[in-house]
Amino acid sequence: MSDTKDQDLLEKSAPALWALSLCMFTVGTSSLIVLGIGQEVTNSFSLPPGAAGWLMTVFAGIFAVSAPMAQLFFARRISQLKLVCTGLLLLAAGLLWASLAAGYSGLLGARACMALGGALIAPASAALAVRLSSPGYKTHALAIVFAGFTLASVVGVPLGTWLGITLGWRGTMAAIACLTLIALAIVMVCFRSLRQGNVADHDGKVSLQRSTRIAAIAILATNAGVLGTQFTIYAVMAALLVEDFGLASNALPLAMLFFGIAGVAGNMVSGIWADRVGVPAVIWFSLAGLGLMIALLLVDLGPVFACSLLAGCAFCGTLFTAPQQSRLTTVVPVRFHGLALALNTSASYIGIAAGSTAASLLYAAFGAGALPAGALALLALAVVSNLGANSGAHPASSSRL
Repeated sequence: MSDTKDQDLLEKSAPALWALSLCMFTVGTSSLIVLGIGQEVTNSFSLPPGAAGWLMTVFAGIFAVSAPMAQLFFARRISQLKLVCTGLLLLAAGLLWASLAAGYSGLLGARACMALGGALIAPASAALAVRLSSPGYKTHALAIVFAGFTLASVVGVPLGTWLGITLGWRGTMAAIACLTLIALAIVMVCFRSLRQGNVADHDGKVSLQRSTRIAAIAILATNAGVLGTQFTIYAVMAALLVEDFGLASNALPLAMLFFGIAGVAGNMVSGIWADRVGVPAVIWFSLAGLGLMIALLLVDLGPVFACSLLAGCAFCGTLFTAPQQSRLTTVVPVRFHGLALALNTSASYIGIAAGSTAASLLYAAFGAGALPAGALALLALAVVSNLGANSGAHPASSSRL
């Protein structure tokens, strides 16, 4: 009977969850779009191609710092729903600013505005997903919301690249701004019928016990380690496939699409598996799968086999995301959900930066063949951190949106 009620609650919340997924799609597309139009942007300002990298660096850095700060200063005064709506307005403003930017410095400012919007949207959307679902379907709800970000890498970036060719990079930014405003309208409609509680209170004055703090830190460290492991491979994945495994350069786009589809599949099944076998089992399966796939990359068995292994890494990597967030919200009290999820986002970007740096250093010193060994070293740290991620407190959920 309880399971039926939980399913009914998930079905009732589904439109709102998919609306939040669309929000995450706009964040992901806005973040990654420079991968597809970066060359066109730098050409328009007569800059070297490497200047496009700063557009990603500015976004990632400001996002990582702003996400926890926003939750720390605003979450107790403004509801998570209002934070999402405010973030969408900032994101749309940044995109429109970018479309009108007269120079490169103005474009960097626009990217900063986009990052601030994304920093409000992502953790608040995750917190809302938790509150819109029962404890038994929490991971499933998170998987729905973050499917949008995963889809952005598979659909959003190629679509943006095509729009860049058709409309130019400025027209592309304006088109994504329009999509962001549409997402805002859909969110407001979908949440209108849902109950909203007091916007100023969570669950009273709750402090974090020492064991809870240690568990939360271990969970965040595990997340950083997993992302670092992945990006030690991903940062120079093209070089690894071409130089070490002999993949033809013209086959790289198809390989990247294959990896993206595998990532979407991992995200889709993560919630279902976690609800059936439990969050810890799915997380350990993800870590073990990553370890096996990366270890096999140390053996040269040809490009097809290498592409299959990297697709397996993409599957296991996204399989980890929703259960990771779910267990973090289980450990910390409801009052700290938004902040904890924001810190989780920051930990992801720290891991991405660490993995990308490790990849660059390893590649420069030893070549692409050293990347799997470096990735396994970071994965070992993630495993150690995961051992310390014990269950902490289990506070009651709040109805506040």
